[in-house]
Parts: sequence; structure tokens; C-alpha cells
Amino acid sequence: MAGRITRRLLRLAEVAEEVSADGRVVLDGARLAGGRDEVGRLSASFGRMLGRIAAAREAQERLVHDAAHELRTPLTSLRANATVLRRAGELTPDARERLIDDVESETRELGDLVDQLVELALARIHEEAEEPVELAEVARRAGRRVYRRTGRLVHVDADGSVVRGRPQALERAVGNLLENAAKFDPAGGDPLEIRVRRGAVTVSDRGPGIGAKDLPRVFDRFYRAESARGLPGSGLGLAIVRDVAEAHGGTVRAGARPGGGTSIGFSVAPSRLLPGSGTG
Repeated sequence: MAGRITRRLLRLAEVAEEVSADGRVVLDGARLAGGRDEVGRLSASFGRMLGRIAAAREAQERLVHDAAHELRTPLTSLRANATVLRRAGELTPDARERLIDDVESETRELGDLVDQLVELALARIHEEAEEPVELAEVARRAGRRVYRRTGRLVHVDADGSVVRGRPQALERAVGNLLENAAKFDPAGGDPLEIRVRRGAVTVSDRGPGIGAKDLPRVFDRFYRAESARGLPGSGLGLAIVRDVAEAHGGTVRAGARPGGGTSIGFSVAPSRLLPGSGTG
């Protein structure tokens, strides 16, 4: 009996030492196999922990790879403009003005990209405590902030949904949806619309809509449709929405709005909707 228990503990120790030695996580179910006793429970918990570490490392490597790719474009442009600035005295006043505008635009885009990268990287590290969150109030706060930034009116149509979640993260997700809608529907003739129903939040606009080939990828990190290449943004806003939704056990969705435009949003897991809410 002592030998059987010791063998399983030795396997756990060997795996832990290998991870400590080179940082690589290789899941080996046979080495972590156990029974229903305390050692078996320890093996199962250790395996789940290694799985989470492996997933986090994979996500980190993917983020670094994507970030390096996206940062190259504004940096290349800034280098080219810096080279031209060395000959600023040879440029016409109009050419110098266009050059300065271009540098300012690229610098602003680079700053926004870095800010969103930091936000995305830290989103799961500094998690706020969960509490009951009234989605109607989250929508109103996000709407007021977007109005201050863009001047766009926001109409909120909400039921009494109260969910168990992280208020700042949920407000960030709703705000990103609204800012995305304001960017693609800049005319401002009609207010943007937020609809809240039973833990689901949907933002609608009357812009040009999303192409069928772009719909499956709009929530991917750094993805930007061809029609959006000339607009400001990093392609991270909707990726953050997806991360917030998944952190709350929910999903994201995007589609055409009846009558033209786009309807895009997210939901939380039904189990997070507090009893008695989601009506009205």
C-alpha cells in the first residue's frame, strides 16, 4: 500500500520538477493518473492546474505574436516619416502640414494600440470581485460616456436583468460595442440603440453593416475588415468584448439589423441571471 501511494507521489514530483526546470508544460495523462483517494484527487487537481497553465502560456504567446505583427505597421510608417522630416526644409508648407498630420495620426493609433494591448493582457490578471450587476445601469453609464466622447445619443431599452458579474468589465464591453457602432455609423442622425433582455446586451446601428465573409471573424484579435482599414482602431475592441463574455460564461454574436445596419452584442451564462430579474 505504501509503495503504491509513493509511486503516484513520485510521478507528481517528477512532473513538477520538469515544469520547474524548463517551464514547458507537457500534459501526460498516464503519469497523472490516480484513484479516488486523496492522492488521486491531488493528481486530478494538479492536472487541471497544468492545463490552465498551458492554456495561459499558449494565449500569451499568441498575443505576443499578434501584437508584434500589428505594431510593425505604425512603427514602419513613423520611421518613414522621420526620414522625411530630416528634409523638412525642402518641403512645401502643405507637404509639411500633411506630414505632421500623418505623424500625429500614427502616434495616436500606436498609443491606442498599446493601451488596448495592456488592457487585454491584464484583463484576467487583475480581476475585480463579482457582485450583482444591473445591466440597465451599466448600459446607461456606457451610453453617457460614449456621448461625451463622440456626441452620439444612445437609446437604452432594458429589462430588469441583474447578473452576477464584474461591473467594470461588463461596462467596458458595452462601451466597446457602442464605440464600434459610432465609428461605423458616423452620420449621427439616429441614436445608437442598446437592448438588454435576460442577460443579453445588443447594440444596433444604421451603418453600412458587416459583410458576410467578415461576420465570423469580427471578434478575432486584430481582425479588421477591408472597409475598416482606413478608420481608426486597432481591432481589439470587439476581442475584449468576447473575452468579457467568455469570462462570464457567455457568448458573442453579430448580424444584420432589420432595415439596414448591424446588431452586435453578447450574453452572460443563464446561471448568472439572478432569480426574479430579467423581466419588465
